[in-house]
Amino acid sequence: MKILLDTHAVLWAMLGDSRLGRNVERFLRPLNVGKAAISDVTLLEIAMLEKKRRLVLDMPLANFFLALNQRFTILPITPLIAIEACSLALPLSKPSDRTIVATVYCHHLPLATCDKAIVASGLVKIIW
Repeated sequence: MKILLDTHAVLWAMLGDSRLGRNVERFLRPLNVGKAAISDVTLLEIAMLEKKRRLVLDMPLANFFLALNQRFTILPITPLIAIEACSLALPLSKPSDRTIVATVYCHHLPLATCDKAIVASGLVKIIW
């Protein structure tokens, strides 16, 4: 794997949204399937967004997840990631943000995100 995408980045990549950072878009374009990853907590965030109708998909959620699974490696939360997530210096961050940053940290990957708190933390390499 070469990069992990934050939830908004994976959504924008999958939906062809112009808000996706140009560096991320360039980075993803030449990659083969499985070279980019997402945290499994991203699946929960997407499901919650869809349930609350803050995300409207043009296909059933299960089909969207199948397409995600074909394009990205889904990295599970491990005991080490859980421990790391609790010790990160991310003030007022959501558990999902902590999990994503800890996943990046433990797998030694850069993170595709424009989340201001994560970027400002300086904890991981950012590509946007």
